[in-house]
Amino acid sequence: MKKTVGVLSGLVVAVAAVATAGAWYTGKQLPGVLEQAMTQANIQLKQSSGVGGSMTLELTSLDTQLFTSTAHYRFKVKDLMVGDELQSFEMSFVDHMEHGPFPWSRVKSLKLMPAMATSNFAVEKDAFTEGLFAASGGVAPLYGQSTLGYDGSTDGTLIMPPMQVSEAGETQVKFSGLQIQGTGTRNGEQVTFTGDSASLFLNLTEANGTPLKVELKDLKLGGDMSRSAYGFYVGTMSMGLGEVSALLGQEEKALRFKQLEQNNEYRADGDKFSGNMVYKIGDINFDGNPIGSTQMLWSVKNFDIPAIQALVAWYQTRLPEFQAAALEGEALPSLPMTEQERTQFTANLQQVLAAKPQIALDEFSFKTANGESRFSLSVVLDKPSSLELPPAELYKQLISQLQSKLQVSKPMVGDLATLQARLQGQSDAQVLAQQASQAGEMVAMIAQQSQMATVQGNDILANLHYANGMVEFNGQKMTVEQFASLIMANISAMQGAEG
Repeated sequence: MKKTVGVLSGLVVAVAAVATAGAWYTGKQLPGVLEQAMTQANIQLKQSSGVGGSMTLELTSLDTQLFTSTAHYRFKVKDLMVGDELQSFEMSFVDHMEHGPFPWSRVKSLKLMPAMATSNFAVEKDAFTEGLFAASGGVAPLYGQSTLGYDGSTDGTLIMPPMQVSEAGETQVKFSGLQIQGTGTRNGEQVTFTGDSASLFLNLTEANGTPLKVELKDLKLGGDMSRSAYGFYVGTMSMGLGEVSALLGQEEKALRFKQLEQNNEYRADGDKFSGNMVYKIGDINFDGNPIGSTQMLWSVKNFDIPAIQALVAWYQTRLPEFQAAALEGEALPSLPMTEQERTQFTANLQQVLAAKPQIALDEFSFKTANGESRFSLSVVLDKPSSLELPPAELYKQLISQLQSKLQVSKPMVGDLATLQARLQGQSDAQVLAQQASQAGEMVAMIAQQSQMATVQGNDILANLHYANGMVEFNGQKMTVEQFASLIMANISAMQGAEG
């Protein structure tokens, strides 16, 4: 028995010695690790904020003890466009770190694999965040825990607690909270995450004074990303909502969307970027009346990555001018360039076009109880001989191919006409059926008479293909000028009919 106790005592002393040595080693390593983490974080923040404003993260202090360390960070956001205003602000974080190899919080959770450190971070209360602290009942409005492995991997959880904001005894915002769990390899080369939130309720008032209540339910997030050779992330990202509902106006009529999905995939094939974006709404309902479902599929191909990155870097240098133009209500600012800048900008733009990039709305469909309509559009661009060509010639060379297809279902048009009639108070089934049939047939007749579409059975069809300066529209070949004349003639006829 004494021998057993002696062995166990020796084992405990050995483990304590290893833990102390490991904690000392961790403390010595932390400054370098944090410096590297700050560098990587700011690289990613710069890339993600390239379209507006700037974001930086800095380590303001580090107090290292044997078994623990405390770090303070400052997160700065400058000139972020929010609505039609530029916003700048700072947030402070505190991070209480437990040194490895056996951080105490992990031991308490029976996570006994050695780790370099466990980080327990939270937003600090200051003049900027005190409103958020009040909404969360004094709990930090953003906090979490992250564990750093000796192999450089990370595993953590980010939490936003439940929050509520009330004014004059009425709830304005009620948030159930959000939790995101993620993992990453060394330097964030590969990242995965999942997240969920039960609900968010907003009690709003529109600019004209009309009340608007919006509620989101069952938010789900997911991602599996890896860093490309060019520094940005590629992979898959998804977001889903079980339901989005809005109560409109004084009568609080309900507009509901159910089964919302967004699934994106990004790829880097050599020096070319491509991607697919899928958006779906499984059910749309207004004031108790079923409307239908919809989905939209986008894709991009053959975007030259180095040239795009060069253009983004140029845009960042001229960002204040773009922001100033936006504040003045101008679409584009006046951008004087040096000869060298213009030459480089033109070369990068021509390099993008030389790769023949393609942008496509692969499908936009809308389905009701009795029919489904679809639309697709794809454009392939090409490098023109010069960007200084007259507009007509420039567009002719710039657009290599254009293809669009439209299929409108007459029964679907009838379903929408029935919905409109019901919302206007019509309830007679025979009248509703007659209006539905007439609506579909009228749209088909107008499309045929204008030569803008053909009719096959219950479908109204319009097809357009452009290549090599020629247009094929609904089976008829014509020049671009002839096609433009046809469109203008129909627009004039429609305006005359409205007059």
